[in-house]
Amino acid sequence: MPNQQEFADLLQTNLLALNRFVLGMVGNHFDAADIVQETAAKAFIHFADFRAESKFKTWLMSIALNEVRGRRRREARSRLSYFELEHLEQLATAGAGDSPYRRYQEQEASRILDDAMSSLHPSNQDVLRLRAFAERDIVDTARQLAISVPAAKARYFRAMRHLSRELVRRTRRPLRTPPERSRKATLAANDHGFA
Repeated sequence: MPNQQEFADLLQTNLLALNRFVLGMVGNHFDAADIVQETAAKAFIHFADFRAESKFKTWLMSIALNEVRGRRRREARSRLSYFELEHLEQLATAGAGDSPYRRYQEQEASRILDDAMSSLHPSNQDVLRLRAFAERDIVDTARQLAISVPAAKARYFRAMRHLSRELVRRTRRPLRTPPERSRKATLAANDHGFA
């Protein structure tokens, strides 16, 4: 039978250090209080086994450390038990681009683009879909729309300008053009069918 008074005196002397030690490991007062209480209970139960080969404080802290580790293991197991096997497989095979946040960003960008596209005149929508999304050259775009190449270039320019304004208005931030390509260079490339 452990000496209750001796244990109480030793615990009282080391209680503040124990609280600080546990709080530093778990980071919140509620869990720390629980772990300190469990540590004190286990230390009392096993006080008869304490041989004084080390300091009482060291022995007490090692019990607390084991309690913290045990709690972390139990929490990790309980978090994993909420996942079903198929969810774990999806997480294991998912790439960086498959994150929920990344998918949300892509869906939001797509929605904004669709809304901005719907504000365009149908003829401008057609030229943009062919040039920007289907990646057709300007000659093929003109042939597909049954218009001249200069008319296709003009529509494409007007459509891009209108779309850029709509996107800026909807996102509240300006679109940046690549610094290495000026408007003159873009127009010259368009004239030759390169852009």
